[in-house]
This record gives sequence, structure tokens and C-alpha cells, in this order.
Amino acid sequence: MRDPRDDLEDARPDAPPGLYLSRRGNWFHDGERVRHDRLSRLLSGSIGRGDDGGLVVTTGRDELPFVAEDAPFFVLTIRADDPCAGIVLCLSDGRQEPLVDVVVGPDDRLRSPIGNGAYWALFTRSAAQLLEPFVVDDALVCGLRRWPVRPGSADWSCPP
Repeated sequence: MRDPRDDLEDARPDAPPGLYLSRRGNWFHDGERVRHDRLSRLLSGSIGRGDDGGLVVTTGRDELPFVAEDAPFFVLTIRADDPCAGIVLCLSDGRQEPLVDVVVGPDDRLRSPIGNGAYWALFTRSAAQLLEPFVVDDALVCGLRRWPVRPGSADWSCPP
């Protein structure tokens, strides 16, 4: 199936050399789009931090540094099946994590810390739209849980 993002980013000549993750979730190598779907999913599922704290793709033994244009993970959708459990984030690497905090950046995009505060995750537009029923004033409310939506400005590739 054709990815609807294909028409948005075919190449990124402005990308730094090596591996690059765009803010739309597309991987590039030396400016050329990684078009192999399984390779893209493998890269997204292998994100970690190197010894210097920088972002790397790792297979366990090998590490390859990369640059993220924005947050290295993406919230693809949310689940709120159990009001006691709150809101669960479904991430680009296949993990599911509870929502712990919500930050709105200067670009008006929502982000949340994940991985015990080791990374930021950027909400896709469709995931952000799914939060609309939970918005009460300047917070998200699900059951007895409440998360204030606070402003933030950060280097989204660095830990929160």
C-alpha cells in the first residue's frame, strides 16, 4: 500500500550526511529517502542513546548515530479503553506507554516524554485529534486522571 507521506518528502537535500529522521517520520540516508518499509520500521524500532547521550540506531552490538529533525518517536494513536488506566500512547516503534505529561511547543504541536523521560514523542495530527474529547480547559482529563497541557520549548532530540 502506498504511504500517503510519499508525496510530501521524496528527498531532503538539506538533511545532514548520514541517517536523518524527518519531523514527518520519514528516514533518509545522505538526503535520499529510505523507501523500504521494513527497513524504516527496523530503524524506528532500534532507536537508543549512545554513550555520549546522542541518538543512535542500535542492533545491540553496532550503533549508528542519526539526527532527528524533531522528536525521535511519534505518537501514532492513543487508547483510552480503561478510564482508570488513563490515556495510553501507541508509539512509532510499536511500544505502548501511559501518558505522563503533555507539552505544546512553539510550533503548536503536542509532545510527551516517553521511555522514563529518556525521549520525546511527537503526536501525529491524527493522534492529537483523538485527544479532543479529553480536553477540559488547559488540561487533558480521563477518568480521575488530569494532565495539564503546559508550554515547552526544547531541543526535542535531547532528553526531557
